[in-house]
Amino acid sequence: MSSESISQLAKQNKVERPEKSQEDLRNALEKHLFSLKPTIEEEVKKYKEASENDTFEDKENEPEGSGEKRKEEMQNRINSIIEKASAIKEKLDSKEPLPQSTPEISATYTRRDNKKETITLDLEQKLQEFTDFYNKTKLDLPLNFEETIKDIWENNQTEIQEAIEQNGFDDLLIVPGNIPLADLAEKMKMGKGYYEGGNFKSGGSFAGAVSQNVDKPRIILYHHTETLSKISQRTGLDVHLNITGTDVEKLFKSNPNNYLSTLEDFLILERKYFEDTGKHLSDWNNKNAHWLPGTKAGARLVRSSWDSGRDGLYVGASDLDYRDDGLGVRPSRSFF
Repeated sequence: MSSESISQLAKQNKVERPEKSQEDLRNALEKHLFSLKPTIEEEVKKYKEASENDTFEDKENEPEGSGEKRKEEMQNRINSIIEKASAIKEKLDSKEPLPQSTPEISATYTRRDNKKETITLDLEQKLQEFTDFYNKTKLDLPLNFEETIKDIWENNQTEIQEAIEQNGFDDLLIVPGNIPLADLAEKMKMGKGYYEGGNFKSGGSFAGAVSQNVDKPRIILYHHTETLSKISQRTGLDVHLNITGTDVEKLFKSNPNNYLSTLEDFLILERKYFEDTGKHLSDWNNKNAHWLPGTKAGARLVRSSWDSGRDGLYVGASDLDYRDDGLGVRPSRSFF
């Protein structure tokens, strides 16, 4: 059965979600407002300490204006949180009925260069986009896939907006659960296919690799940017180039939802990005290979990148002491 037919069947058997009461919606919004108070207090405390210890003065060997830049960055961070709190309070004070959910989330992000940008993500648009994508690649979707994704979106709207505001995520992946990796790899194949490293093969290849949390459908926020270094330049987030397998595994275990971590998610990102842009996101020549610590081949961590010389995707697995200056991790945020 095609994913389009499954989607139609799911709509026919759709179970309406019970609406939340206005009281519940207001309580949730008030809770979010109160949660911002300690954040504002902490940021103001940091600002006062920085003023007292000359953080806003230029240091020796620094370019002129570096201290002032640090001051502006801290001021912008404080003002951004205050503006958000003010907008929430205004919404509560208006007494207007609160919506059950909204398919569109807009957030203001302050980049590393202090320029502000408005990022808007529309779930309805993205659902249609990914449904068409999965139809094109002949990937069968589970029953009630769209409704499940809408539930994830609705239940995590506050956290999604915060992740955009804090980290500048400007795109999202919509990923089904319980898709066998070998089948997914076949459907996501590009160019001349895959070039598998010896360790990946000895670990059972796509059929033998084991990933975490891929049994669940998920929404993944990420940066629609070609290279890891561009993410770092734009946002200031660390992409951990030249990190060892041991250290990337520690990062993953401490914050498993904050990195693009599985081969399943990576394959979908690579193919979807190519469909959108005609480019390959992880080109090795741009120092843009990805550790994928949520997937293991035997005891080794999987890594992958596009090999433009061979027109295919390289998939390997490395021991924990391995490192390379073109190999890092992609910041993201997963919601289940």
